[in-house]
Amino acid sequence: MRIKTTDEDLDRAARSIESNAAFQETIKQLAAGKAPHDMFRAMAAYPPFLAAMETLGESIYPGGSLARDLKELIILQSSMDNDCQFCTHSHIDIASHLGIGEDARSLVHDPTSLSPAYQVALTYARAVRKDSNRVPDALFADLQSHFQDAEIVELTMLVGYINMLNWFNNVIQVEYRGELS
Repeated sequence: MRIKTTDEDLDRAARSIESNAAFQETIKQLAAGKAPHDMFRAMAAYPPFLAAMETLGESIYPGGSLARDLKELIILQSSMDNDCQFCTHSHIDIASHLGIGEDARSLVHDPTSLSPAYQVALTYARAVRKDSNRVPDALFADLQSHFQDAEIVELTMLVGYINMLNWFNNVIQVEYRGELS
């Protein structure tokens, strides 16, 4: 990892996220005396970002109104497409804990066994990543036939959020070592 953090950075960051639902696994690790994962270590260098993550976590991930399994599939698809080692492998482990299929990766590669709503959500997420200026009207209309406008806004924010995290983790060279397995 390209970013160095001190024990003081980690302590300060941990205090700032004690109530953050998105980081409860990390809080448990720290309480047990275990080292946190690299993404937390990198973000601990700038705790205001962790505070922003709490707000996003409440409204998008893991909070929000969309089904958690759909969110995990969207996150996994984006992470695989962006070659984000940390997010891909950590969300495979999270998906496994949530009971999302034998292999969540296979659901992303071949979503035909998923509901039509999940299939169109995955297609939409990939289209947004490919060229957000050219999401076809027909695809958006199909999305609207399965999701309310507020859900589409949440889904779109989730796509942007996970892509931002993928890029962050890739450039900082954040690695996953099975901390959430």
